[in-house]
Amino acid sequence: MAATGEKKQYDDVATEYKSYDDLPMARLEAELIRTALGDCTGLAVLDLGGGSGTHARQAVKAGARLVDVADISEAMMQIGKDIASLTDEPNHIRWHVADASRPLVDQDVHLLPPAQYDLVMANWVFDHAHTEHDLRGMWRNIATHLKPGGRFVGIRVIAPGIWAAHVETGKYGAAYEDIAPISGGVRCKVIFRTDPPFSFGGTMMHDSYAMVNAIPAELGMADFKMIPTEDAQVVKEDLAFWKEHLAEPLFAVVTAIKI
Repeated sequence: MAATGEKKQYDDVATEYKSYDDLPMARLEAELIRTALGDCTGLAVLDLGGGSGTHARQAVKAGARLVDVADISEAMMQIGKDIASLTDEPNHIRWHVADASRPLVDQDVHLLPPAQYDLVMANWVFDHAHTEHDLRGMWRNIATHLKPGGRFVGIRVIAPGIWAAHVETGKYGAAYEDIAPISGGVRCKVIFRTDPPFSFGGTMMHDSYAMVNAIPAELGMADFKMIPTEDAQVVKEDLAFWKEHLAEPLFAVVTAIKI
């Protein structure tokens, strides 16, 4: 992954990104992640690309004893630190500057030793893998740091939603423009319909968006499942609104197990 470029683009939009939680897709993803996490009582969690800690805080609410957020953007993580400073609750989240596509053990990151995390999250991270090598590096970190039998939870862009009409218009909060093929996948410009809107570049490898999962399978990950979007309460409350996403979903919350 082009670490410098990724850091800059997320540092640049860190303030605007706080308004992401108001988008329809953000409300849906929060519910799906909550379902995927389940009971996290006593668990040690690694949140790769965890940014401002939105889902790290969900893991803490679900009972996690520790969540290590590793992200390339210090500006994004500062938002999470600021949020933590406003509460009297015990702080179970630690923050680490790291590139998720490079071996964490080779970076100056004070995490738990390899194979010591009960759960690893990687939300929207795979959609910044510029090459299959980057994607493999991300999955290698996940597999390396999970205990045998440990769980993976992550949000990822999936087909056919990338090319769906509702994504072109940004109905659910994100619009994709300038979609073009690259080696092993596609790239695009992602525009979030916040107020004000903000954008950044995205790259998706075929192994990830087509749910092939050959790369993680080679690294010892198995039992891939998608959390059913149609079961989400936010969807049930307005099926007409979510009809297009259900037909051509842009993203899914995926789980897997380290064997």
